[in-house]
Amino acid sequence: MKLAGLERAPCHVAVFVEPDPDQGHGLGRRTMPEAVAYSAVIAVHTLWLAARAQGVGLGWVSILDPSHIRTILDVPETWHLVAYLCVGYPEIEAIAPELEREGWEKRRSINIVVR
Repeated sequence: MKLAGLERAPCHVAVFVEPDPDQGHGLGRRTMPEAVAYSAVIAVHTLWLAARAQGVGLGWVSILDPSHIRTILDVPETWHLVAYLCVGYPEIEAIAPELEREGWEKRRSINIVVR
Protein backbone atom coordinates (compact mmCIF):
# COMPACT_ATOMS: atom_id res chain seq x y z
CA MET A 1 0.00 0.00 0.00
CA LYS A 2 1.10 3.52 -0.66
CA LEU A 3 1.63 5.76 2.33
CA ALA A 4 1.23 8.88 0.24
CA GLY A 5 -1.30 10.21 2.73
CA LEU A 6 1.55 10.94 5.13
CA GLU A 7 3.05 13.30 2.56
CA ARG A 8 -0.04 14.60 0.79
CA ALA A 9 -2.64 14.98 3.51
CA PRO A 10 -3.06 18.62 4.47
CA CYS A 11 -3.92 17.72 8.05
CA HIS A 12 -2.48 15.16 10.44
CA VAL A 13 -4.11 14.37 13.77
CA ALA A 14 -2.48 12.35 16.53
CA VAL A 15 -4.93 11.05 19.11
CA PHE A 16 -3.47 10.24 22.51
CA VAL A 17 -5.00 9.15 25.80
CA GLU A 18 -3.87 9.52 29.36
CA PRO A 19 -4.65 6.02 30.65
CA ASP A 20 -5.30 7.08 34.23
CA PRO A 21 -6.32 10.74 34.30
CA ASP A 22 -7.17 12.48 37.55
CA GLN A 23 -10.49 13.61 36.09
CA GLY A 24 -13.32 11.20 36.77
CA HIS A 25 -11.72 9.80 39.93
CA GLY A 26 -11.07 6.46 38.21
CA LEU A 27 -14.78 5.83 37.72
CA GLY A 28 -15.11 2.81 35.43
CA ARG A 29 -11.37 2.47 34.86
CA ARG A 30 -10.90 0.32 37.94
CA THR A 31 -12.96 -2.47 36.41
CA MET A 32 -12.33 -1.70 32.73
CA PRO A 33 -9.07 0.26 32.21
CA GLU A 34 -9.46 0.05 28.42
CA ALA A 35 -12.47 2.39 28.61
CA VAL A 36 -10.31 5.50 28.11
CA ALA A 37 -8.82 4.17 24.87
CA TYR A 38 -12.21 2.89 23.72
CA SER A 39 -13.66 6.37 24.26
CA ALA A 40 -10.92 7.83 22.07
CA VAL A 41 -11.61 5.23 19.38
CA ILE A 42 -15.31 6.08 19.30
CA ALA A 43 -14.40 9.77 19.04
CA VAL A 44 -12.19 8.95 16.02
CA HIS A 45 -15.06 6.96 14.52
CA THR A 46 -17.42 9.90 14.97
CA LEU A 47 -14.87 12.26 13.42
CA TRP A 48 -14.49 9.84 10.49
CA LEU A 49 -18.25 9.71 9.86
CA ALA A 50 -18.59 13.50 10.11
CA ALA A 51 -15.64 14.01 7.75
CA ARG A 52 -17.05 11.60 5.15
CA ALA A 53 -20.44 13.33 5.35
CA GLN A 54 -18.63 16.50 4.24
CA GLY A 55 -16.63 14.75 1.49
CA VAL A 56 -13.43 14.72 3.54
CA GLY A 57 -11.35 11.56 3.72
CA LEU A 58 -9.64 10.15 6.77
CA GLY A 59 -6.95 7.51 6.82
CA TRP A 60 -5.80 5.73 9.97
CA VAL A 61 -2.05 5.08 9.79
CA SER A 62 -1.10 2.11 11.93
CA ILE A 63 2.52 1.42 10.99
CA LEU A 64 4.10 4.24 12.99
CA ASP A 65 6.10 3.66 16.16
CA PRO A 66 4.02 5.17 18.99
CA SER A 67 7.05 6.05 21.13
CA HIS A 68 8.66 7.84 18.18
CA ILE A 69 5.49 9.86 17.55
CA ARG A 70 5.26 10.70 21.28
CA THR A 71 8.88 11.95 21.18
CA ILE A 72 8.43 13.97 17.98
CA LEU A 73 5.30 15.65 19.33
CA ASP A 74 6.82 16.11 22.79
CA VAL A 75 3.88 14.76 24.73
CA PRO A 76 4.11 13.25 28.22
CA GLU A 77 5.50 9.72 28.52
CA THR A 78 2.27 8.59 30.17
CA TRP A 79 0.22 9.37 27.06
CA HIS A 80 -0.56 6.49 24.72
CA LEU A 81 -1.02 6.93 20.99
CA VAL A 82 -4.41 5.58 19.96
CA ALA A 83 -4.58 6.83 16.38
CA TYR A 84 -2.57 8.74 13.82
CA LEU A 85 -4.88 10.17 11.18
CA CYS A 86 -4.31 11.76 7.79
CA VAL A 87 -7.19 14.03 6.84
CA GLY A 88 -7.93 15.59 3.46
CA TYR A 89 -9.99 15.37 0.31
CA PRO A 90 -9.73 11.95 -1.36
CA GLU A 91 -8.22 11.70 -4.84
CA ILE A 92 -11.02 9.35 -5.88
CA GLU A 93 -14.43 8.46 -4.51
CA ALA A 94 -15.04 4.71 -4.41
CA ILE A 95 -17.61 2.41 -2.89
CA ALA A 96 -15.19 -0.51 -2.40
CA PRO A 97 -12.50 -0.16 0.29
CA GLU A 98 -8.97 0.43 -0.99
CA LEU A 99 -7.67 -2.91 0.33
CA GLU A 100 -10.31 -4.64 -1.76
CA ARG A 101 -9.67 -2.49 -4.86
CA GLU A 102 -5.93 -3.18 -4.66
CA GLY A 103 -6.42 -6.93 -4.26
CA TRP A 104 -5.08 -7.08 -0.70
CA GLU A 105 -8.33 -8.32 0.77
CA LYS A 106 -11.54 -9.95 -0.45
CA ARG A 107 -14.98 -9.13 0.83
CA ARG A 108 -16.38 -11.85 3.07
CA SER A 109 -19.86 -13.24 2.84
CA ILE A 110 -22.33 -11.64 5.23
CA ASN A 111 -23.10 -15.19 6.46
CA ILE A 112 -19.55 -15.52 7.77
CA VAL A 113 -19.42 -12.10 9.42
CA VAL A 114 -22.89 -11.99 11.01
CA ARG A 115 -24.28 -14.97 12.86
